[in-house]
Amino acid sequence: MNPFLDELGKRLAEKWVSALVVPSLSLMATASVGALLGQEDALDWRAAGHRIGSAATAVSYWPGIGQLAALVALIVASAVLGAFVQACAEGCQRLWVGDWPRVMQPLADQLVARRSSRWHDLQARLTARRAQALPDQRSPGTLRALDDLSVRRDRIALAAPTRPTFTGDRLAATATRVRNQYGIDLAACWMRLWLVLPEDARAELRAARARLDAAVTASVWAACYAVLAGFWWPAAVIALVLWLTSWHRGRLAAAGHAELIESVVDLYLRKLATELGTLAPDQPIDPQVGIGVTRIARKGA
Repeated sequence: MNPFLDELGKRLAEKWVSALVVPSLSLMATASVGALLGQEDALDWRAAGHRIGSAATAVSYWPGIGQLAALVALIVASAVLGAFVQACAEGCQRLWVGDWPRVMQPLADQLVARRSSRWHDLQARLTARRAQALPDQRSPGTLRALDDLSVRRDRIALAAPTRPTFTGDRLAATATRVRNQYGIDLAACWMRLWLVLPEDARAELRAARARLDAAVTASVWAACYAVLAGFWWPAAVIALVLWLTSWHRGRLAAAGHAELIESVVDLYLRKLATELGTLAPDQPIDPQVGIGVTRIARKGA
């Protein structure tokens, strides 16, 4: 057990340092530079170097216990700042997935209506194009037009939009698609499905969720740099780059996570239904099977 606990401690320490301490120290260093230079001398790096050097020289004259105390205080402060950002990220995630508070509901409704109007317009055009000719009678130009309409529709959402954000709709579309295909309520059945998954599938799901969580957390760090921009304007550049990166990675992570969940249902729903006794070995999976699994999960509720 000792080697295992040692290795676990190392991994936890590495995760703690990478997730909390390093981003916090970077933010604190930026804030320190901003405090030294201010808005008027924001890019006067010579003055910054001189002032940082003077501060380092002053610290070098401190007694050893004072320097150690300052180092411990710095690490503790960075950990507290990192924990605060992580806590904010949990609330920020609700904004990403479109679960907005009541005060923002009017704006959310407007965005949903706008996204839904665009989606249904493209869906209507796609349906009309498909009705013009049978699949084996479509010309290459028609096929390209159909593909273009499909891609443009799917960029908005894979199912009719119900959330004000891309991430929210991408995740919600997974539940809609598996319900249409298998008749299963994914939210009610997810924990039972999780129990029949092999460990490698669970690890993939955890990693996909971690990528999404990391993107959300990065957006909170971007907001912190945006606050610093009020005292030192170059921080706005850092905030913009960090936000664009988190936005791009977040969309990719949300799409990957949703696709992975849908794939898990495709591959392991039969195993779950068999374990629950709602599916015979040679019986095909149809919506009635999913409805039976959902009925057991809900317990009649």
